[in-house]
Amino acid sequence: MIILFLLPATILYLTLFIYPSIKAFYISLFDWSGFTSTMKFIGLKNFDELLHDGRFWSVTMINTLGFIFLGGILIFLFAFIISGVLSTKIKGRKFIRALVFFPIVINPVAIAIFWSFVYNYKWGLLNNLLKAVGLGAFQQIWSGPTTLFWSVIVALVWMYTGFYCLILLSALDRVPMGLIESAHLDGANEFIIFFKIKIPLIWDSLIIAIILWGITAIKEFSLLFAWGGGIDIPPDGVTNLAVKMYITAFGKRVTIYRMGYSTAMGVVMFVLVVVIVLIISRLMKRDSLEY
Repeated sequence: MIILFLLPATILYLTLFIYPSIKAFYISLFDWSGFTSTMKFIGLKNFDELLHDGRFWSVTMINTLGFIFLGGILIFLFAFIISGVLSTKIKGRKFIRALVFFPIVINPVAIAIFWSFVYNYKWGLLNNLLKAVGLGAFQQIWSGPTTLFWSVIVALVWMYTGFYCLILLSALDRVPMGLIESAHLDGANEFIIFFKIKIPLIWDSLIIAIILWGITAIKEFSLLFAWGGGIDIPPDGVTNLAVKMYITAFGKRVTIYRMGYSTAMGVVMFVLVVVIVLIISRLMKRDSLEY
């Protein structure tokens, strides 16, 4: 009976996830456009080309790692602050939680359009706000080559902070109130309680949240692709591994159709995910905590 009930989900998982993943490693060994019945075996030449592709490493990988680490630091910094505040008995807690979580339910394409309006040089919200408060000297082209990456980071932080804040809050809600009340009786303030009691007790949930962000940042596509306008050579600031892989495989206005080479990038993405997960798990590993 157990096998019978597990079989449909297992078949779907093997067919839609495991088999395509294994096939990707196979396709990466061929020179293939993706639209012909024949593939030319070239061994590891796709990986050799990728290894010597200076733009891939200096732009694509640097952006990808920047989104992972810099974006992650900012997201969890704000998530810690907000969740720390919302885990107290502050008034309007449910409303603030819903407000913070709201950006994650918006379509990434809509978010890209929204932030393009915010950053518009002539009539955008940001430059006009700076001008209104007497800081017109700080006006600039926020979507320019030197600032686009940082503008995207701000949008990613705004988009994802609420989601990871909600994960932390869900874990914080399970912390025994008896421990918190005992700490209050001993004279501990909210800051001490949050970092000395609450964080250690939600450590496992925190590890899962950080790993989830690492995987999400590596695969982030919709927001960046929409922000770049879907052109063949997107701006450097929005070119991460997922965008580069898609453009290489399909192109946009001008066809590229290098499915084999693009799949080699997919293999690199897989390796990067494994490395990130192993590093986070290793660095944040700790003995089990009992209370």
